[in-house]
Amino acid sequence: MIYKYIEKNKDNLIILFHGTGGDENSLITLASYIDDNASVLGIRGNVNEHGMNRYFKRIRPGVFDELNLLEETKKIKIFIDDFVNNHNYKLKNIIMIGYSNGANIIGSLLYLFGKISKGVCLMHLMIPLQNVTPKDLCNINILITSGISNQLVSGDETNKLFEIFKNNNGNIDITKYNNGHQISQKEIDDIKNWYINILN
Repeated sequence: MIYKYIEKNKDNLIILFHGTGGDENSLITLASYIDDNASVLGIRGNVNEHGMNRYFKRIRPGVFDELNLLEETKKIKIFIDDFVNNHNYKLKNIIMIGYSNGANIIGSLLYLFGKISKGVCLMHLMIPLQNVTPKDLCNINILITSGISNQLVSGDETNKLFEIFKNNNGNIDITKYNNGHQISQKEIDDIKNWYINILN
């Protein structure tokens, strides 16, 4: 995996997953705004789609290649486990933040592996896997953010995903904004407040 690691406070680690066309640097500024004292790990997606970095292949926009998604999810889990063990981070101090395609790969990690960190923030994600029941999500904090006028992700899909995570025991919050697929400043401020609350 290609990644960027910024070591600061060894207690807290924010792991970042970019959107389509981004890279390991895309969300660094956002992480610094949320917690300037936390260490940061930005991971670049392994898949190249017409010059754009992604975490897994898709058949067309909105339709995932689920076999590739499963394969890439397992690869990322192995990478994160090795990284966390080698740097002596504890699960209770790790927060994952993903946007769009990056949120989808975190969603897939939740489905397949359950509690992967203290909390996850999923910005503008879709349902990652259609015929897979998520693992138990007890004691993991989940924040879903979405744009009401998002042309890529319907409100119905966001609501359905909220119910899926809730029914699998996730400690889940959802916030919606009057914007589309882009990230708003209000959204970032709310993510920061959520982050502070779950680590205290």
